[in-house]
Amino acid sequence: MTAVRPLSALFAIALALVFAAPVSAAPGFFERLLGGRLGSVQEGSYLAGDKVHFALERDGRDFLLRFDNDPETFVLYADRTSMGGRVLKYDSGETAIKVAGWGALTLYTDAQPNGLPAMRSGDAQPFAETPVSVQNVQFLAAQEAARLNHVRHLRVAFVVDWSVLETDNDLCAAASNALENAARGIERYAHDGPSRKELLAHVRTVTLATARRPTLTLQDKTLIVTFNPERLYSGSASSRAIARALPIVFAKRPQRTAKD
Repeated sequence: MTAVRPLSALFAIALALVFAAPVSAAPGFFERLLGGRLGSVQEGSYLAGDKVHFALERDGRDFLLRFDNDPETFVLYADRTSMGGRVLKYDSGETAIKVAGWGALTLYTDAQPNGLPAMRSGDAQPFAETPVSVQNVQFLAAQEAARLNHVRHLRVAFVVDWSVLETDNDLCAAASNALENAARGIERYAHDGPSRKELLAHVRTVTLATARRPTLTLQDKTLIVTFNPERLYSGSASSRAIARALPIVFAKRPQRTAKD
């Protein structure tokens, strides 16, 4: 069973993910003129296109995003755009929300890549952290393995050093978030036959390790997912980032020769 420990001890052989927040542009003339009120984003509940319900909560200069009936909490990195607008992006670099200078908000989804107009519908419950125990993480590991087998016909085991998690409740919460995001990322990537076949050929086990930043590494047939336990949501790669990085990791795997 693989312990939760720094990445340097794991002899990583594949490409690390690079998660970087956008660099903010200097405030423009219109924003300075109106005291920064342009492109403002309100916390609360939203409705997009009469069907998509989601909530936004500020996290420093960035935002947290949750969709109804989706367990994942996404970190959105904010940057300014022209005419006093703002764009909120996932850690994968994809655009989640655009805010016009006058405040109109547009949500972008996989089903609606051209965007859906969104309106604030009210206040939202705070994104409170739920206490997590070792037993909760164990149940989640088994549940996600079973779900991947049922939904994508993938046999993937999630391995964690449970004795390490028992020492720290915050570590349990961060590990739970990282594990769930990894499972959802694998599911997202394996949406077609070729991608599923690639996963079947190269991944048998997913294990967690702590590090200063989220990374994804392939060692033999073990996918090593690192997370920063001191930063709950921003310390883990999102499912979108995991799915986007998997083909890069597979492409960088060591090539076997005829002698191997």
